[in-house]
Amino acid sequence: MPAQRKINLLPKENFENSFLGKLINWAVNVGRWVVVLTEFVVICAFLSRFYFDTELANLFDNINQNKTIVDSASEFEETFLYTQKKIKLVKSLLSNLSRPSAAFTEINKTIPRDMTLTSVNFNNNKIEITGYCLSLESLNFFVKQLKNQSKFDQINLSSVSRKENTAGINFSIIFTSKNESVPKNSQT
Repeated sequence: MPAQRKINLLPKENFENSFLGKLINWAVNVGRWVVVLTEFVVICAFLSRFYFDTELANLFDNINQNKTIVDSASEFEETFLYTQKKIKLVKSLLSNLSRPSAAFTEINKTIPRDMTLTSVNFNNNKIEITGYCLSLESLNFFVKQLKNQSKFDQINLSSVSRKENTAGINFSIIFTSKNESVPKNSQT
């Protein structure tokens, strides 16, 4: 067997104390720490993946639950919005529509104490009042008061009658409202 030779690539002189030896020693130590820290970061990233996977799964579950809630409430929301549109439409129609209450107020101001109205009919701008009173003076006063009102026009006393054995006078007055249109065929 041939003699074994040992091969030593390091110089025999005091290499560790030279500048190049110190540099290589420092690079090996620093490199070792860089490798250890890199492995630590990789291990942390690998382990954190499990945490982030569970967080992602939880987020998907929350999204699906919220989506289900929103889907279940969408029909109610559509109904609610449709109802709001209808309410808005009715409000706009009612605001454009003048009310017979203004005519009632004006008529009520002119009624004498001994007069009773039996019906008040509204049809477009025409108003028909029927009733009875105890004296012709009260009826005359009522007609004059209606004529003095600026809201009423074309006042016509269409019928005046007295039933036998009664103290009252039945009457019917038809007139129009100047300033406001009232709903068709409403009766009170």
